[in-house]
Amino acid sequence: MQEETKREENKQLLARPRQRWPWVVAGLMAAILALIVIGEMRQADGNTGNETGLAGKSDSLPQFIQADFIDLSQIYLISKFRSGSGHDFSGNGESCRSMKHYFNVQWSEEGERERSENNGFPKPPSPGRAIDIFSPVDGEITAVETEKTPIGSQIYIEPDNAPKYTVRLFHIYLLPDFKKGSEVKAGQKIGEIGLHQNTDISVMKGSRWKNELISYFEVMPDSIFEKYKERGVKDRSELIVSKEERDRNPLKCNGEQFAVNYDSTEPDKHFIYLSGYADPNRR
Repeated sequence: MQEETKREENKQLLARPRQRWPWVVAGLMAAILALIVIGEMRQADGNTGNETGLAGKSDSLPQFIQADFIDLSQIYLISKFRSGSGHDFSGNGESCRSMKHYFNVQWSEEGERERSENNGFPKPPSPGRAIDIFSPVDGEITAVETEKTPIGSQIYIEPDNAPKYTVRLFHIYLLPDFKKGSEVKAGQKIGEIGLHQNTDISVMKGSRWKNELISYFEVMPDSIFEKYKERGVKDRSELIVSKEERDRNPLKCNGEQFAVNYDSTEPDKHFIYLSGYADPNRR
């Protein structure tokens, strides 16, 4: 009897390490996964930890834009970063604000007539009736997404010289030679928009674990920004509403849509007008 009892005790002692072993493995795997996630988040933050992408705090942001993405001669209004234009497009813990830039064409009766004849949408580009779109960087097209509305696609480009960032172009009719995985060069024509069509651009920094939205103009060198100064923009700050200012003067949202049509009711607060703009409805 005693021998059987000892055998049973020995079996139990031998079994205990085996019972604990799966928990040890699970703990190690969890620790390794946590280290990987933390490493990616730190990589997304950059080396200094100061790259916030917020107006007034962008000294450490790399100015990696190598060419303007659009034929600026065809553009007359640009929405401000954190404006009330379009719809809510926000991040960085912020909400109810547009953290990208709309590039709008000249208002015209022809454009209004075109929209009324095309179910409220501008007509796609056609020979002699298009605005050229260029790659703003040397890089790779990492994604092409069809828009929910019938006005082109969204193009994601990862810069070679700033791989932590992604430039996102909206409502673009991509040329047939380009697709996901295509290599592009700065200043290379990659698409078009219609002659009376607006477009927009956003810049994102980060990884799948963390990302920030940054103004296109915060990562643009002076040599390219000079073209905007020639069109009447005195300083980059004119194109960016700071987080503090927007928090003091919040916008109203109804879900993803703004509850007020700020484009019409307060255009001067949300847009910069470039030289040459003419609108009979604007005082």
